[in-house]
Amino acid sequence: MYVEVCQLNPSMVFSVPIITHFSVFYLILFFILSLGLTYLLYRKHTGLVNVSKMIVLILSFLRFSSFFLLFLFFLRPEFVKKEKIIEHPLVVFAQDNSSSIVSFSDSLYYKSDYLNYLDSLSSLKDMNIEIITFDQNIGTELNFSGQSTNIASALKHLSYNYANLNVGAYILASDGIYNDGFNPLYSQFNLNAPLYTVLIGDTTMQKDVIVSTVRNNQIVYLDNESPVEVLIETDQMQGANLLFEVFNHTADSRHRYPVYSEKIYINSTSDAYKVQFFISNKEPGLQAYYIRVRSDQHENNLTNNSKYFFIDVLDNQQKILLLFSTPHPDISAIKESLESYGQYQITTYWCSELNTQNFDYVKNQNYSLIITHQLNDVNKYLKRIKQYKNLPIWHIVGSNTDLSKFNQSQNFLEFKNLDNSFEFANVALNKNFNSFLISDSLADFLSLSTPFLTPFSDYKINNFSNALLYKKIGSLNTERPVMFFVDSNNKTAFLLGEGLWRWRLNDTYLNQNTHLFNTFLSKIVQNLLADQDKNRFNIKYDAIQSTSRQIFLEAELYNQNLEPVNSYNVDIEFSDSLGQKYQYQFLPVDNHYSLELDLEEGKYHFIAQTQIGGDVFTDKGELVISNFNLEARDLVADYRLLSDLANINNGFVIKKDSLLKFIDTLKEQPDFKTRTHLNYSYSPIIQFELLLLIILIILFLEWLIRRRYINY
Repeated sequence: MYVEVCQLNPSMVFSVPIITHFSVFYLILFFILSLGLTYLLYRKHTGLVNVSKMIVLILSFLRFSSFFLLFLFFLRPEFVKKEKIIEHPLVVFAQDNSSSIVSFSDSLYYKSDYLNYLDSLSSLKDMNIEIITFDQNIGTELNFSGQSTNIASALKHLSYNYANLNVGAYILASDGIYNDGFNPLYSQFNLNAPLYTVLIGDTTMQKDVIVSTVRNNQIVYLDNESPVEVLIETDQMQGANLLFEVFNHTADSRHRYPVYSEKIYINSTSDAYKVQFFISNKEPGLQAYYIRVRSDQHENNLTNNSKYFFIDVLDNQQKILLLFSTPHPDISAIKESLESYGQYQITTYWCSELNTQNFDYVKNQNYSLIITHQLNDVNKYLKRIKQYKNLPIWHIVGSNTDLSKFNQSQNFLEFKNLDNSFEFANVALNKNFNSFLISDSLADFLSLSTPFLTPFSDYKINNFSNALLYKKIGSLNTERPVMFFVDSNNKTAFLLGEGLWRWRLNDTYLNQNTHLFNTFLSKIVQNLLADQDKNRFNIKYDAIQSTSRQIFLEAELYNQNLEPVNSYNVDIEFSDSLGQKYQYQFLPVDNHYSLELDLEEGKYHFIAQTQIGGDVFTDKGELVISNFNLEARDLVADYRLLSDLANINNGFVIKKDSLLKFIDTLKEQPDFKTRTHLNYSYSPIIQFELLLLIILIILFLEWLIRRRYINY
């Protein structure tokens, strides 16, 4: 930006060259004090009897000056310097640097003549123009090589970085195609000058089929089917026949055997078609799928006829055994809510003599958690389950529970009255509970839930517990836990009451879904399943990343007290499909680790390792680096978006050929004017060596005169 700085002298502007932040009272005090000390020193000095009054006055003045100047330093005075700042209006020119600009027939013009045209703009002598470029990043180099376009990010950059400057106009030159970030029309930014847009690119509608968006679950579990939804958009393709195909690229890289196919007939000029199907996930790991659409009509752009999507298939589905003595709607509520996450496989068993199905079919499975619902003789079944003593257990007590037998089956909870009296009561959340986070919406849901059937009996908790929910009678919050966790060798939880199914129905009534109820149950289960030793070292990353950005990973490491630490080395090794290995080390940042690196397109496996004392921790994973080629998917310039952007920011659209003429007319705009303001700078007076030298000269002159006339 072009700025003129003019130093003002006293004849131009009245000013006080020295200021202090203390009251003028101290200045008067130091003046009187300096006079007093000088008077005491030279009042009746015996050596001044034969000295003329003029010499005495000179000596007194010199001593007074030295005293006063030294006292003056206590006030911390500062010199004030005024400068007149003249800011000439700035024109900020933001140029789209994405590759879509040069992806049509007029590309040679933009690679040569247009670059010279911009150079001529920046060299205008009577106009201050600053040119920046944007694609997925902000820069100054223009080569039309950007792999994506984020217009919203560019506008925010202008808003933040030029907010305090005298900007006369913003000019945005783009094709209006954005494929990264938010829609710029709805992005939050405030420009301090009008925004004018220049349309560059091709607005001609061509025959085109576009695989627009793919919606799928990022993570699924082995042997589960996952839904996929694909949106196909067409332009000028009326009467065309399309063949839609999906291939498992991981298993079939040549795309010969589709896992799904569908024929589509286009019956309108421009339309959108939604294709929905299911994929069966039979192999664990990161699976790449390839979508291809072929047409019986000619298209100029075939790049956007295909697209990849990825599904991470996990093979660590956790098995949960749900034992119950009496059929109850809570059973299906628990089962359906937990199975909605996909990571849990729920096995239910009716523990009754009326059940003809033998218990042996479930007893030797590798369960991660056991839930007992109103189970009377707990040990009768638990002791038959392999390694049950090491498994976390969640006991749910209800009106059908035999409290006497329940007391005998475990040592954590003891009911005093055994008459099985129950009453309806609400619950209150323990505000000091910190084993896991409770969102505000979940807390509100629990407080508004329907009454719960809880034991009327008094009970005693023999081990230290962490209560999640307390019993609430009317508006009175009691200190009697109804949902709590007990410290033991294996994690144990108790829910004293029944009626979870009512909470699930209440969630559906209030929110038209069961998300909050599902979250509540999953958090309890996750807390019981948490393996502290296993989770002390974690690598966090996105399994699918783009070549247009740096690859970013984070690592978390915890000591035995589960406190985050970052004083140990964390190494990671990547292996590509050819067996080539790449080794890196994480950098400690705050209380975790981070790593940014560049990798070529492809699939990589990694293993990260660290060591705390004699304990070695490892974490493994895989990620795919893909070139999504976003810029080639849509090549039709969006004139409407640029027009709307200009209109809502007090500007208008400029034709590319009339840009120079427009810049000339900018000078006539009422807001395009030079801005002048004063700049004040402050310098402590003690920093000026000349002042210290003056004090030394004064003291030296006084000593010299005293030496000459008083002889000391």
